[in-house]
Amino acid sequence: PCKRREQTMRHSPVTSVGTSRRLLNHAVVLGGSIAGLLAARVLSDHFAHVTVVERDARAQGSEPRKGVPQGHHIHALLARGRMIADALLPGLSDELLAAGAVRLHAGHDFAWHHAGGWRVRHGTALTFMSMSRPLLESQIGKRVAALPNVTILDDIRVASLRTDGDRRVSGVRFAKPGSAGQASEIDADLVVDAMGRGSSVPQWLADFGFPVPPTETAGARVTYTTCTFRRDQYGPDWRALVISGKPVRRGGLVFPIEGNRWLVTLPGLFDEPIPHDHATFLAYARSLAVPDLHDLIHGCEPLSAIKHYRFAGSLRRHYERLDSPPEGLIALGDAVSSFNPVYGQGMTVSAIEAEMLGQMLGQARAEGGLRPDFARTWFHAIKPVVDAAWNGGLVEDLRLAELAN
Repeated sequence: PCKRREQTMRHSPVTSVGTSRRLLNHAVVLGGSIAGLLAARVLSDHFAHVTVVERDARAQGSEPRKGVPQGHHIHALLARGRMIADALLPGLSDELLAAGAVRLHAGHDFAWHHAGGWRVRHGTALTFMSMSRPLLESQIGKRVAALPNVTILDDIRVASLRTDGDRRVSGVRFAKPGSAGQASEIDADLVVDAMGRGSSVPQWLADFGFPVPPTETAGARVTYTTCTFRRDQYGPDWRALVISGKPVRRGGLVFPIEGNRWLVTLPGLFDEPIPHDHATFLAYARSLAVPDLHDLIHGCEPLSAIKHYRFAGSLRRHYERLDSPPEGLIALGDAVSSFNPVYGQGMTVSAIEAEMLGQMLGQARAEGGLRPDFARTWFHAIKPVVDAAWNGGLVEDLRLAELAN
């Protein structure tokens, strides 16, 4: 099929092919999730233009995008992640609160039953925001889309990377719906893979003969079962509840979200039977170590169907082990490492990586552009952050008898 060049700037981006440093003209982000959106926000400070390519329609309202199967379930933007997001998008927390998100104090708003006892409650200034994943993603998306040098192309599927004669990544190829197979291309000085755990980038690298990162899988299989309920009041002395163990095969989490709702998630490990309707959902809640979660929801009106999400185990792509990663391509977020969601680390790690990307791009701009080894430097720079989250989750998972050996 014939090819046409997609124009995403008022002036077509010029890629610095054949020079020792790549100019900061145009960056393309693959994936419009929270990781991709925060990366685009940072890139907008350093590149003349940034294009985000997302295969789904942008998040709108309370329903998650099709490409975010975990979007119905509880998400935690930890304190560090919230502070970084507020620094990148000033006023974001206030906007989320105005939209119905709930500010929780980490010390005294949580009731946490763990390993047979209640954790001590205490006063602290540490807070974080409780809301649905669609609300957070849509609000960040609105802010990023409003940036004057950012273009978001949604409902578009990327077909492959584009490379130049020197075997460097120089852009992407994609086809729009209804284009009858006609391929479009975007030039890029830097391509950022934020397509998550299911990213096609490793396969595309193999197709072009590039080195492919070794992949590691580890940890527990988890199934999330979630339902929303009408929230008429809070618990007797708490605003959020977590029931966990050392370890147990079943757990429960209750968080307040926008729309005066409770978001209730019941995780089960390995082959634990999971609820499929409201009656078995309540029975599962009744089986937990303490009755508090069941006592809260048994008289509440359910507002949604039962939703499931199956997590096959933590996955990590070791790009840092490649001697020479392809020039012009980096990855972040779940495209590098997908963590057990029980520990709530994914979004915060993505925010930390976005902050680090801004620091590295600031240095690159001062030096006159991206060095040929920028990708290799990037993957080594984020390794300690990924290591901390990966190892912390794995230590907890290895308490399970199924993984101990």
